[in-house]
Amino acid sequence: MSTSTGTGPRHQPSPHRRRPPADHRFLGFDTRVFPHAAAILLVWLLWTVIVPAIDSAASSDDPAVTGDQLAITPTLSFVPATDWNIASGFRVGERSASDTVPSVELTRGNIVLTVTADSFTGTPDELLTQIDAVDTATNGKSVLAMSGSRQPLATDAGLIGVQITFNTPSSAGSITSFVVDDTGVNVQVVGPPDQITDRSAEIADMISSIGATEGRAS
Repeated sequence: MSTSTGTGPRHQPSPHRRRPPADHRFLGFDTRVFPHAAAILLVWLLWTVIVPAIDSAASSDDPAVTGDQLAITPTLSFVPATDWNIASGFRVGERSASDTVPSVELTRGNIVLTVTADSFTGTPDELLTQIDAVDTATNGKSVLAMSGSRQPLATDAGLIGVQITFNTPSSAGSITSFVVDDTGVNVQVVGPPDQITDRSAEIADMISSIGATEGRAS
């Protein structure tokens, strides 16, 4: 009687499981992959730590605080709502090298409020019409065509202006015009309809606060 013995294949160690040479081994790891791992770590640090830190340091955020007044002209100013970001413009008392007063731009979320001033000898109603004419020429859109009727508006200091509001599915806002001593003042607000609604009281208060700076006659 013959007997057979098992002749199955012997287990061969996988070449992918070979241990690294002793001179390239540290705590069981292959030191030859360290440079690649370091490069990956450096890229991760760059985009998750370093770049955000630089962005934060260079941020232009300048939130308005209680007591701030923003200059519109040398004699006119208004009170910004707290925590609105002052993207451009000077607080009362600040000066530029040229001693000019720049336009004011405030932001909150996706809302932008701008206040500009320039020489103008007409009425607030005429100024509002001129603003729409410029907007139509530059952007091809008429704000007046999609707005409600013009409404008179008086500030807390007694300045009389005119305002229109608009509300579309994509944006809402208002334009308010004043003329003070041959200077036209325009306040334009635009943003998503829901945000405009949520901030309507703050926006109205800022416009109502326009008046003479430090009690000087406007």
